Amino acid sequence: MVKVNKSWLGFLLTVSFLLLLAAHPVTASYKAHNTDADAGLFLQTYPSAVGTKLDNCYLCHTGGYNTSNKYLDSCDYCHFKYGFKPPHGNIAATLNTYGTAYLNAGRDAAAFAAIDALDSDGDGFSNGQEILAGRLPGDSNDNPNVVQAPAVVYTSEKIRQLAKTTQFMAVDTAKSGDYFGTYAGVDVWRLLQDAGVRDDATDITVFAADGYSRNFVISDLKKSYTQGKFYNKYPWIGFSSQAGYTNGQQLAGDLHYLLAYERDGFPLMETKIVAGSDGKSSLDGEGPYRFVTPLSEPVTPDRSQWTIDRDDPPYPFNPNRPAIRNGDYCIKVAVAFRVNTATNKSYQYDFSGRVWEMVEKGEFVVYGAINPQ
Repeated sequence: MVKVNKSWLGFLLTVSFLLLLAAHPVTASYKAHNTDADAGLFLQTYPSAVGTKLDNCYLCHTGGYNTSNKYLDSCDYCHFKYGFKPPHGNIAATLNTYGTAYLNAGRDAAAFAAIDALDSDGDGFSNGQEILAGRLPGDSNDNPNVVQAPAVVYTSEKIRQLAKTTQFMAVDTAKSGDYFGTYAGVDVWRLLQDAGVRDDATDITVFAADGYSRNFVISDLKKSYTQGKFYNKYPWIGFSSQAGYTNGQQLAGDLHYLLAYERDGFPLMETKIVAGSDGKSSLDGEGPYRFVTPLSEPVTPDRSQWTIDRDDPPYPFNPNRPAIRNGDYCIKVAVAFRVNTATNKSYQYDFSGRVWEMVEKGEFVVYGAINPQ
């Protein structure tokens, strides 16, 4: 077992917090080299990697399976293995072979240079060769010989030609406050079918323009979900004046996973990176596309974790809510779906260098285990 020192754990706590912000409806822009000393050292060693897919957590971290045998991408797998509260798990268990080599080499300015000539993932190419080619040195499925996966690039016009789904829904969050809103866009399963999803596909990885990613099981994407009731009498719940429901009234219809491009009848605001007074950057906006996750079962919106009255009745904040807080699984400024199989979760399609151009143009890409028509 690799022994992890306190500074390493402290650093990963910071990264975990920033990743939570990336998943949260008040998303902060996640760029590893703004907050991560290790990423900064890597980019000093390999400046050509700035803004590429190597400029991300999965350079050194891997995904894995939870206790329910569900595959988690690198972000969620770190949270699963390390945990949000003490006693924490062994974060070194989330490192891929390249991350482990970097840690063992000293985790300092000289470490990346020291492992440049190694072949950490055993694919026949040195770490340095893979990095200069824009490939992940800790993933044997990604090397300079790998052919890019089949892909379908959707323009804004092409997405809007697909059948439109509109749903008024509750968005339940842990911190920023719950709200009801109307999202409209394309049913995710319908979009995958249009892209030619293969029968052996098991899950997708949703990528945001700021580098955040999360996995979703295809069997869940196919389902419809039961609506709950509307609530508007509590101050922590936001809602549109056009809601058309009274407090406690059952909401009509059912819910689906959406790639949304409208909210409350208006196009989602194009996301921009905004520099803060503290020198850190954040995201302003949620579009042009947002991956919208429905509640898996009806719940009553509870108080925010961040408020001083979080424990007050009625409906105090419940950290053990049985249903997921769907707002924490909605992903702003989504730019791509990677379609995975049980044996391949590393399909390659290089779009990382032009994500903000995609945002500006309203493009979206689906790639991986698909057979485009």
